[in-house]
This record gives sequence, C-alpha cells and structure tokens, in this order.
Amino acid sequence: MNMVTRYWRDLKKMKPEKIDISKEMQMLHDRMAARGLKSTPQRDELAAWIFKVHEHFTVDDVISSFRQMGKKVSAATVYRLVQMMLELGLLIEHDFGKGHKFYEHTPGHPHHDHIICNNCGKIIEFADESLEQLKLKIAQSYGFIMESHSLHIFGKCSECTDKGRT
Repeated sequence: MNMVTRYWRDLKKMKPEKIDISKEMQMLHDRMAARGLKSTPQRDELAAWIFKVHEHFTVDDVISSFRQMGKKVSAATVYRLVQMMLELGLLIEHDFGKGHKFYEHTPGHPHHDHIICNNCGKIIEFADESLEQLKLKIAQSYGFIMESHSLHIFGKCSECTDKGRT
C-alpha cells in the first residue's frame, strides 16, 4: 500500500475536518509574514495537507493526493511550497536512499531518528535519550557545538529477514 492510499484510508478514519492544525498554520503565517511572504489559498491548502500528514511524504504524494481530490496543482507550486517550508524550519528533508526526498513537518514531532529497511522501505522512527547524550558528547569531544543532527540506520527489517527477502 503506497503512502497516498494509506493517507486517504487513515484520513477517513481521523475525519480531517476534526484535525486541529490551527497552531501549525499560525506558525506558518507568522514566519511567512516575518519574511515578507504572502499567503495564498492554494499555499494554505497544500500546507494544511502537509500538517495533517503524520508520515513521511514525497512531493509526488502531495500532487497525487490533490489530483485524487480532483484539484489541479502543479509540481512547481508544491516544490516551491516545500522549499519555503524547509527554509522556515517547518519541514525536514530526508534521503532514505530511495532516489527521491522524503519530508515531514517539524511542529508536533519531537526529535527522532530513523531505521530504514533496504528491502521493503519500512521506516521506523525512534528516540533514545542515551543515544542523544552520546551524540552530544561525541560532538563536544571534537570541539563542536551540536546545532542539529540526523541519524539514519539502514538494514533489513525482521519481516524481510523472516521471509528470506534479499
């Protein structure tokens, strides 16, 4: 099942009209205004979709979802919005080795790291305080003040191992 299908299945269960993203949208509008950027109805609709998704997504996922709703959206518009949200600190970009970038919004998502299955593409998010302290200690031992970091562990998940996938 692809991300778009899961999104629609899960969104129907969650009733998207009940998902409160007012804080996230206000944060977006405040940061845009601080940089002299204008809000448009299409930007807001795309940003709302992004804030409602609590999975990693691609630009193609956004485009596909809007087209499934019968709405026209250009790839250029989505790419520009994603770039703007990255610059505003509202998205993080990930390269999970799949040939395209994945994104997730930062508001409402505490810091976490990722384990990625090289076979099926499964992504597991995890957080470990002792690992966070170790990363900080390592940075300091080299004279660095850590400002941000990202950890991706690539391997084979237990399901793929059990099924003998290669």
